[in-house]
Amino acid sequence: MWFLGQLFQTDRLTCLTRSFTLFYSALCVAFMLSGCGDSRSSSPEVVIDEIVIQPSIAEKTNFSDESYNLVSLDGYEKSSLQVYWPGSSDIPVALQARLQLLIPQLNKLFTQQNFAFSHPSPEGFVPLYKKLLFSPITSTVVDEEPAGELSFSLTNNDSIIVMLDVDALLNNANGNTLLIELTNSIYQSERIKHQVDNGLLNRLVSRGLALHFLQQNLATGDFTLVVDIEETELSVALAQVKVGLTGGGLIDNWFTEERLSEQTKANAVGYYLAAQHFLFYSGSDATNSFAVYSELFLPWLDKVNNADKKSEQYVRTGNVPDQIVIEELARQANLYQGSYFIEGLNHEKLIALSFDDGPSEYTTQILDVLESANVPASFFWQGQNLANYQAVIDRSIAAGHTVANHSWNHVNGMSSTSEELWQKQVSPTNDEFQQLFNITPRFYRPPYGEITDAQIEYLASKGMKVLLWSVDSRDWNPALNSVTNIESALINNQHEEMITLMHDAGGNRQNTVDSLPAIITHYKTQGYRFVNLETLLGISDKH
Repeated sequence: MWFLGQLFQTDRLTCLTRSFTLFYSALCVAFMLSGCGDSRSSSPEVVIDEIVIQPSIAEKTNFSDESYNLVSLDGYEKSSLQVYWPGSSDIPVALQARLQLLIPQLNKLFTQQNFAFSHPSPEGFVPLYKKLLFSPITSTVVDEEPAGELSFSLTNNDSIIVMLDVDALLNNANGNTLLIELTNSIYQSERIKHQVDNGLLNRLVSRGLALHFLQQNLATGDFTLVVDIEETELSVALAQVKVGLTGGGLIDNWFTEERLSEQTKANAVGYYLAAQHFLFYSGSDATNSFAVYSELFLPWLDKVNNADKKSEQYVRTGNVPDQIVIEELARQANLYQGSYFIEGLNHEKLIALSFDDGPSEYTTQILDVLESANVPASFFWQGQNLANYQAVIDRSIAAGHTVANHSWNHVNGMSSTSEELWQKQVSPTNDEFQQLFNITPRFYRPPYGEITDAQIEYLASKGMKVLLWSVDSRDWNPALNSVTNIESALINNQHEEMITLMHDAGGNRQNTVDSLPAIITHYKTQGYRFVNLETLLGISDKH
């Protein structure tokens, strides 16, 4: 099938035009005076009403010198998937009727799985939706017409060309072809935004993730693809992949068949690699791993996942006044394993540095240290700060750091209902990230580490993971904030797959900046690898 080849030859997608509304500006409060380790709220709660309007749908769009008109299906005003047909002809009535049944089904699927493009945009923000440009194969849409009844190519980050033989498609006895192929193409169009090459491993991983996504989200009778493979045949195929990765050539014949259902070898190997990933990384699935880099799947070419998981999660630094007790963090981590993390759950020598409350003037200094040491990290930032530090955030994203949600203005959310927390703190911050940086974070760290069980469950239903820490630097505590104490807290509580708590705002953070070189040197000497939280958890840090 030509579809995947077309997808991965597309240049890395450019960001959406970054338009910013001052909608929230009047609601901002004074900057935080203390870090998120302190359990006392330093600012009053601000109510931000979530005003949602229907997207402004383009009536026409153009591609390759051809104009397409919007097809008005029932309920299209509320859909994140919009259908277009060449302006030179009318869409066949039978096809329009088929799409009237199919598009709402697809729209609901991606909305329920919390993909960023599938949610309405707040007032004043650029609307998000995908354009499906349907073209009969007699149209000269691309240089080389595909054979068969259905094929796809990606034009940019929000448009997919669907080339089809209408008569052949409508007469196909397998009525699931369009459902399967459209679901696959939409999923792949989201994944390719975050990948950098069209190598063999990436093609296999993308295929495997898409197959799991189809299997997880389609009814049993709708998923008809064969993904099984005999163990001896799998061993041979994995050996072929390893040869291909070391310069032995791309295994092109695995991808030459037109249909997804006919590419059995690529399907089986990709499906196997994705399955091993899900077993290894607790809480991961095809929906929330869609953006992770393919290198995380490399180990499964050589071994079956027999991971011995940690029996429990706990915080290594002890209790101090004015901070949530560490026993509560451990209780929630072990109760909501896969949705709430205070450390990684495997036994690899990894460390994830994380910084809260920014961005601020200290963030640039921290980025300088990280860049000099070639160390990735993770940042949990307040929504109210994002617009004033766009260059700093652009730099962080370009460097491969995880950027995540730390509420809108750092209020303690424990007294809020789950829906209030989402509407007033989490969702506005995600919206701000999306509009300014074309990223919707999946990771949330509650201010002061305080969150209710009900809120954890509610955020999980929105596709959000709650991230806390296993080692607290105590840089938020004026009585303990010194270079020596920060270094001691992080170095003397060493453990596998640790997540640290540090701060890049909320006070004078020069000691945090100055402590980083010694911490980095220590862990590199001990054979640890620094990773961002996406790599540590095997879960996409973005929707």
